[in-house]
Amino acid sequence: MLNKYFSITIPGLEKLRNVVVKVKGDQINFINGINRVDSIGKIKKFNYNCHYIVLLPAESIFYNSITLAERNPYKVSEKSFMPKVAPQSEADFAENFYYDYLETVSESEGTREIKLFAVKRKLLDSLTTELDKHKNNYLVSALPVVIFAVINKILNKKNYLLYYKINKKYTLLTVRNNKLDLLQSGIKSENLQPEIDKTVKYYLNSFKLDLDLIEGSSKLLKLGKFIDLKADDFAFLTALFWSVNKC
Repeated sequence: MLNKYFSITIPGLEKLRNVVVKVKGDQINFINGINRVDSIGKIKKFNYNCHYIVLLPAESIFYNSITLAERNPYKVSEKSFMPKVAPQSEADFAENFYYDYLETVSESEGTREIKLFAVKRKLLDSLTTELDKHKNNYLVSALPVVIFAVINKILNKKNYLLYYKINKKYTLLTVRNNKLDLLQSGIKSENLQPEIDKTVKYYLNSFKLDLDLIEGSSKLLKLGKFIDLKADDFAFLTALFWSVNKC
């Protein structure tokens, strides 16, 4: 069985944070741990047997969600909803941003929900310049979406609020009926509890939901006996598990 290598990078406050791991079967081995690097480039000694994943923190992402009355059973065109969901301050949104969106149709409620994720082209291009130059295959995704995808499979809960620390600040996301709903980022430690209280109250008043409060920690990943995670490492290792399973 051949070794596979994964290079996972998350932009930090000043530099990029990167970890490279070797995977063989169900064994995952770290190579030099989590490091701070200036750029992402091809790792020559691994040749082409390395997957490169770039995960953008919530603060780097524009996220918006709208619900439309469902009138068409088929996929609607971007032109019909983009003006409602794209940032109003960006007249040339399609030219200045890379974006993707998710559509969820609820036949019972007769609605279509659009979730838009976007990142400025200048930011992403600056991160992937070296990868483009070497014609490597690489994957870019949103860190909060990745964390949601992993944790939502681990937890046996439908409605919850998850908070985790990355780059010295907190990201808060809420899940309603097992779907990503609200996303807040850049929350300072002293503002975390007030934001949690405000969000919990909103869901209780608006949807009659009592959200379970979940802290992003090693307990969720069931690694407490094997590794003492720092706060930021929870997000990094969750991203690692997602990357290995995704590729």
